[in-house]
Amino acid sequence: MSTPAGWYDDGSGRQRWWDGSQWTEHYATEGADVSAPAEDSVPSAETPSGTGATGAAVAGVPTYSAPGAAPVNAGPKRTPTLGFVGLGLAVLGTVLACIPSLVTFWIGALVLLAAFVVSLIAVFQKGTAKWPSIVGMVLSIVGGVIGVLVLVFTLLTTIASIPNLPTDLPTSATSEPSDPPATGDSEGRPSPAAIGEGLVVGLEDETGFEEFKTPEAAACIGQYLYDSDVSDALLRHVAAGEVITEETAGDEAAAFQSVLFDAGTKCVYE
Repeated sequence: MSTPAGWYDDGSGRQRWWDGSQWTEHYATEGADVSAPAEDSVPSAETPSGTGATGAAVAGVPTYSAPGAAPVNAGPKRTPTLGFVGLGLAVLGTVLACIPSLVTFWIGALVLLAAFVVSLIAVFQKGTAKWPSIVGMVLSIVGGVIGVLVLVFTLLTTIASIPNLPTDLPTSATSEPSDPPATGDSEGRPSPAAIGEGLVVGLEDETGFEEFKTPEAAACIGQYLYDSDVSDALLRHVAAGEVITEETAGDEAAAFQSVLFDAGTKCVYE
């Protein structure tokens, strides 16, 4: 609201007449004598409008701050506690979302969502600094984008590291095991234990197959391969710890891939 006309301290310690829009050249003097504009437009020093010659408020007349002066009741801003909470959640969510794990990504995403909501609420709090909440909102968005990029990169890297056997070969093996079961010797069919141990050795340098390397899984897969139609010769390669390639598997490549997939599903994921 605009300051009404009256006597105010102009900052020099003296009372000066304010006509409602600007200072005039009239000053109030101590005592009864007052230098003022025309009597019909300016109150005298004894009965000024708003304040007296000494600046004291007159009873029944509201007191206004001098033109250009800072508000009398203006105080320091409150600590933006809620804004700092949102900023802290944004930092925590960004760290969790950037860890290359599906579980931590979703936890981080939920924390980032909470950080954005809290920071948004803090922006509308009156009498507090806004920078923590604004930084928290920006960081929650940026952290979410970075987390998605890290997750996509991790998934693509994992998929690319999985060895692929050719799929354009026959889908079933035509040969039947002709040799009698053996206990792991180089001439007959290797034992299930030897097959499982050789499979673990062959996967030693491969990443993403940690579940297949446990003793329980290896023994189960070895028994499954032993009971399958895979030839003794190919199983001897497995028991020897060799990595089975297209050249090693030959015509049995597709059949071996199918049997190994079924064995992994049964022994690891069921």
